Amino acid sequence: MPAQGNYIKRNNLLQISALELDTFLVFMESEYQFKLKWYNSASAERRLRKTIKNLQLNSLSQLQASLKSGTISFQRFLSEFTVNVTQVFREPESLKDLKNNVLPFFRKELDIKVLLVGSSSGAELATLCIILKENGLLERSKILATDISENILREAYKPKIQKSELIEGHENYLIAGGYRELDHYFLSAGAQAYLDESLLEKVEFKTFDICHSELEDRFDLVICKNVLIYFQYDEQHHLINNLSRHMKDKSFLALGEKESILRLQKLNDVFSLVSGNFNIYRKN
Repeated sequence: MPAQGNYIKRNNLLQISALELDTFLVFMESEYQFKLKWYNSASAERRLRKTIKNLQLNSLSQLQASLKSGTISFQRFLSEFTVNVTQVFREPESLKDLKNNVLPFFRKELDIKVLLVGSSSGAELATLCIILKENGLLERSKILATDISENILREAYKPKIQKSELIEGHENYLIAGGYRELDHYFLSAGAQAYLDESLLEKVEFKTFDICHSELEDRFDLVICKNVLIYFQYDEQHHLINNLSRHMKDKSFLALGEKESILRLQKLNDVFSLVSGNFNIYRKN
């Protein structure tokens, strides 16, 4: 975070002092248990400026006052603040590695519990359902799709993509090991394509904050891609420890291609490496 007295500037209009920012961080944790202080400083500050602009406010103090009065809801804030980069079959090589090196362990399992962290608007969920379907595991799986934002998570109830995105998505799908046309799993409606609802029969939805939320189930596979990158290095231990509490012994954790827990020394005895190239781990 910036030193006391410094300012974060946006087009010379919005200024956020360090004191104002620190006050807001304390407010968010005390009111909503939202550990904004754990986020990567530059990323959090940039997104706060974007949020203030999109909500047509003039300052961080005004945003805090609006949240406190209820003029702006916490869920509305989250919808603006959170990053929702979503794409079907994103990082296809890592998905292929997941298919080849993890899914075979579940061939004989009758009850497979999967946790998807950061479902966003549903592209990642669609990807997961298709992969499990093609590997004969979907009917035996129970998927819990989660996101910190309730509003964004609602969009994942019925995953959709632009039909134009099916072209790039199909290329990634083939790289990931798909063996048919990707649009086989989608139903066209104008310029959009909706995931076949039959693939969602084993899916439940729940809001989940990776920083502190607690779930009742323990899972065989946890997929948490491109979430850690938004948090400070020192806090990533807490996030992985929270995920670990939700994992069965010998379960698997799949992270994004730019995320690794190998450098988090405190976790070396908790997880074993399955794929160093694509950051897949197994709980000891």
